[in-house]
Amino acid sequence: MRLVSIALSFTRSVRSYTTMSASPPSSRMQPKWHKPKDISSERPVLKLYNSLTKSKTEFVPKRPGHIGWYNCGPTVYDAAHMGHARTYLSMDIIRRVLESYFGYKVNFVQNITDIDDKIILRARQQYLFNELKRSTTQLDQSLIQQVESSWNDYAASKLAKVEGAVSAATADWASFEQKMTAEEMAKAILLDEKFKMNFSALQASRKALDAAKTALTQGKTDKQSADALLDASQDILATSLDKAKGLQVERPEIFRDLPAYWEDMYFKDMKELNVLPPSVKTRVSEFVPEIIQYVQKIIDNGYAYAASGSVYFDTARFDAQENHDYAKLAPWSKGDMALIEDGEGSLGAKLEGKRNPSDFALWKASKPGEPVWESPWGKGRPGWHIECSVMASAVLGSNMDIHSGGIDLAFPHHDNELAQSEAYYDCHQWVNYFLHAGHLHVEGQKMSKSLKNFITIQEALKTYSARQLRLFFLTHQWHTKMDFKHTGMQEAIQMETTIKNFFDNVTALGNRIRSDGSRGSIKLENGDITHRWREAEDELSRYFQDRVDGVHAALCDSINTPAAMDEIVALISQTNKYMAPGASVVNLELLEDISSWIQRTMEMFGVDIGKNAAASGDNGEFLMQCLRELSSFRDKVRQAALDKKDFKEYLRLCDELRDVQLAELGVALDDQKDGTALVKLLTPEEVKKARDEKMAAQAAKAAKAAAAKQQRLQKGWERLQKGKQSPEELEQERKKENAEMSKNALKKLAKELDLQKTLHNDYVKYKSFLDSTGSEDNLASYESYLDQA
Repeated sequence: MRLVSIALSFTRSVRSYTTMSASPPSSRMQPKWHKPKDISSERPVLKLYNSLTKSKTEFVPKRPGHIGWYNCGPTVYDAAHMGHARTYLSMDIIRRVLESYFGYKVNFVQNITDIDDKIILRARQQYLFNELKRSTTQLDQSLIQQVESSWNDYAASKLAKVEGAVSAATADWASFEQKMTAEEMAKAILLDEKFKMNFSALQASRKALDAAKTALTQGKTDKQSADALLDASQDILATSLDKAKGLQVERPEIFRDLPAYWEDMYFKDMKELNVLPPSVKTRVSEFVPEIIQYVQKIIDNGYAYAASGSVYFDTARFDAQENHDYAKLAPWSKGDMALIEDGEGSLGAKLEGKRNPSDFALWKASKPGEPVWESPWGKGRPGWHIECSVMASAVLGSNMDIHSGGIDLAFPHHDNELAQSEAYYDCHQWVNYFLHAGHLHVEGQKMSKSLKNFITIQEALKTYSARQLRLFFLTHQWHTKMDFKHTGMQEAIQMETTIKNFFDNVTALGNRIRSDGSRGSIKLENGDITHRWREAEDELSRYFQDRVDGVHAALCDSINTPAAMDEIVALISQTNKYMAPGASVVNLELLEDISSWIQRTMEMFGVDIGKNAAASGDNGEFLMQCLRELSSFRDKVRQAALDKKDFKEYLRLCDELRDVQLAELGVALDDQKDGTALVKLLTPEEVKKARDEKMAAQAAKAAKAAAAKQQRLQKGWERLQKGKQSPEELEQERKKENAEMSKNALKKLAKELDLQKTLHNDYVKYKSFLDSTGSEDNLASYESYLDQA
């Protein structure tokens, strides 16, 4: 039987195969596949605002997938300020987007300028002042005379641009100071933008001089008194000390220590701002041999010449060549001697031997009091502009994708960089895309020490967090002017709150839904669970995809972060509306998809937000703390029940648990419309801050209501006082005033008497209350009367 069964089975298999084999071939072929329409060409492509064209140009890297980028770093001689932040934070955002969103491998090269006229002067002045302070052991007449002499020299040199200021200040400072009203100061600043800064330095020193003279007459000659005079007069003394002894300063470490210190401070500031470190960091002092070789080749190519130990770039010869153009970025500034001289530095401006006023130093012959290096042209040091050319070329070669910096460097620094580099390589284009961060203003004015609106990064971080500053920068286009002002920062803080609340709400809602086991689905009447994807989810999903496309378009549009942030905030607003009804009507997967995308986008911008810091750490200890508080709460509720307390006591205990015990643990309870609470796990600081702000708002509202009530009471009580007089008494009084009344006057009196009757009746009732209670006639009694009525 088994053999028969096997045979039958084999027969059926063969028959089936035969039947299949006999079928038409078409039934065994797949239908034609239709290729989707390629619409990728309709999507926007990345464009960057290129200072070389003053327009947004399509970004095409030399090597697909890679970017060679040189960013002009700081000249380190003082604290980094918000002007630095404008450039370095803006470029950090662009770099992050190019890396994390567009997928480029960026080789980000940034220099540290540690050889420069500003550094040399500051180092000498600081060293000489510190030496004077160290060697001064007491306050005496000679020290006062030294400061007096420096004060007069400073006034003569720094106030000269304002007619009559020098003679008036040196003849009678007290009178000059008194006459310097706000109006007069404004006039002086129009003539000299640094006038206020110099005036303040003279003012502080003069005040210290007067105090020192008084101290000396009282016999106070201790070092502390001397130091007080010196510290207040440091700006005054620095100039005169350098003039007298600056050329004697020769120790190399003096010129190294200052930039080394401020370089360290700069990178600490950048770390606090969450600015990514450079891929490659270069220092001028480490590239001097390469600079000498670079300068020599420019000479060999015919675009530079030596004169009196210095080497200058021949701008006229370079510009005359068919394949070269000088001042590509700002050709209209070619003859601006103020900018040209500023670019040469305060020490370099005194160099001699230029063939053309527009020529600039590649190598500066050193004078006494300056750091020196041996070169074919004699002892000297690098010019400012050549430094960046050499360091950028050393890493990125004869052509780079991006060069960036602040807009204030465009001419002459960046134009000179381009010229000398293209002279070195004898090429027409050393940089393909030049990105310049826009100017920074403070409350509508250019930031400067002279205007007393100079803000260091550390000062800004005392008021605002790094995240808030970055959000503020994100709301401004990187290449336009940015006004750093209080109202703008408040908007950034509000944006931060909106974004963070969104993440907290989605997280809390997710925790709640998961605790219910529904994952955002809804239960049918028969108890089954169905996944929720209806019209609301479909609309939100399509809105989400549109915002994703909107962010892409914004980032392609020269990294337009304000437009991108608008898309994100709009998505948050729409999603908040979707979440508003509560946990029973949302699709958690969709919410978390949106939340995750927003968080990734914010991280791409360098904004660390949406991660629950409170959730990390020792979960066991945190759980025990929560359990202890809940146990304590149970004990209090149980005791209140045993004592048969009023329901208000239970509400008080609930509020105390929410506002005190759980707040200390970073647990927030948000009351929902359905009577339940949404649980959020934050940091204790965040919860307590929100609690305090809520309580402050409630207190302000209560105070306003109390004031309004008091005002109503006052008006009501004053109205009641008018009712003391009976209508009859009022009538007699009016007729006594006017014995012969006209018809109209009598009508007016009749209305007045009707009103007085009402007022008097009210007063009689009030008087009866006063008599029955033995109360005095005042506001408190009137309030009690209203309460009982």
